[in-house]
Amino acid sequence: MKGGMSDPLGSNDVTYGSIDSPAGAGPLTRRRSLSGAVGRMASTTWRSARDGSDGGGGDTLAPLNSFRRRGSTMSDAAIGAYAAVERKVDLQLHERHAGIAEALAGYNSPMNILLVFAPLGILAGFLQWSETLVFVFNFLGVIPLAMILGRATEDIAAHTNQTIGGLINATFGNAVELILSLSALQQGKLDVIRNTLVGSVLSNLLLVLGASFFFGGLVYREQEVLPAVAEANGDLLNFAMFGFVLPAIFSMAMVNGKMDDADRLEVEARFSLFTAIILLTMYILYLVFQLYTHAELYAEVEEEASRPDGRDPEVGGSHSPDGVAASAAAALPVAIETDSGAGEAVASLPVASAILVASVLVVSFCSEFVVGSIEGFSHAVGLGESFIALVLLPIIGNAVEHWAAVVTAIKDKMDLSIGIACGSSVQIGLFAAPVMVIASWFTGSARLTLDFHLFETVCLVLSVQVVTMTLRDSRTNWLEGAVLLCCYLIIAGAFFFMG
Repeated sequence: MKGGMSDPLGSNDVTYGSIDSPAGAGPLTRRRSLSGAVGRMASTTWRSARDGSDGGGGDTLAPLNSFRRRGSTMSDAAIGAYAAVERKVDLQLHERHAGIAEALAGYNSPMNILLVFAPLGILAGFLQWSETLVFVFNFLGVIPLAMILGRATEDIAAHTNQTIGGLINATFGNAVELILSLSALQQGKLDVIRNTLVGSVLSNLLLVLGASFFFGGLVYREQEVLPAVAEANGDLLNFAMFGFVLPAIFSMAMVNGKMDDADRLEVEARFSLFTAIILLTMYILYLVFQLYTHAELYAEVEEEASRPDGRDPEVGGSHSPDGVAASAAAALPVAIETDSGAGEAVASLPVASAILVASVLVVSFCSEFVVGSIEGFSHAVGLGESFIALVLLPIIGNAVEHWAAVVTAIKDKMDLSIGIACGSSVQIGLFAAPVMVIASWFTGSARLTLDFHLFETVCLVLSVQVVTMTLRDSRTNWLEGAVLLCCYLIIAGAFFFMG
């Protein structure tokens, strides 16, 4: 049995060495020859398994299989040696596949059962089924897609540094709202855009935050919030409302002026564009503050979230460090990790990117059909279009935030819970709304303004004030959560009866 085994990685000129030793060699020489051959074979096989390739030979374990076929002429030592190598290779292959499965397990959710409605909704839209079915199917299908999109964003951010990861989260933090709004903009439904954006802010501030206070308060008697958390979010929310209130007042003032309607609308559009640029500039400064100049404050909050509670549920309290609350961009990934376990595996960058792109494409199709079927669905079920856009559509985009905020509140991470709800509202007010105003100037359709009408603007201002007053003592309980939830129900009822 002279010669050697060919290299499965492609070159027949490279051999593992002779299995048999030269004639007349002693026992030590024979053992060294055998050891060298097995070692070279093990190294090559291990490299093939690690790289996930078969080297063109079609079988990663080719040298082992060759050894097995020749086992009848080999010593027990040789058989034991390649058997040990085979076990190690099998273990590494199993660990690699298990790692992929573990990473993709992060996308598993009970909500995934609704994914079946996404293709059904798209099919219903293309085949022009009844608008009620088109709306319901696509509405239900977008909910799990929003959660998958959010998780893919977190996995991509995990492969980058803190700054780039924060920018990715900030960009895709309200991707569903942006996609819905862009679909409405393409169809010229400006009121749907306004009501969806207003509804998203109201939903985050009253429904999501109220549910967090309520369910967190059922577990803990009181939960403390750092004053810096309330101040940071309150300042940004009030500034966003400042940018919404002035255009509405400006519009009312212009009505009483001497301009004709065409000139007045043009001036209002220009003022809204100017205000949108200022709001977007403030959002960029906010990101610089969060990701660069004061990044350590947000990093401390994120680090604190991964620590165990170890506290008495009857006492309550905060384990957050001295810093401001993370926004949705920073708090949401921590909330996901907190719920699913620290050190959870993440999908590889190519896999996560593919999932993100696929999710965005499917959400885009579903959103187009949702927006296009609002009018027909409204007439079929007797609900006003404003109620659908302000109450129902925000449920799609806020599903991830709602779940994450309640989970973190129940785990007594109230600073993070507030960061998710308020941070998402800040993103809508300082990023999503200005972007839509600016985009309307380039689409050739009607220009969107920041005039959200008097009633909607008053609802926004009152909601921000109620939340600010609730956080002023830096403590929360279930009753305060009930107050916020009741405020949301009153506003939703108002739009329901308005038709």
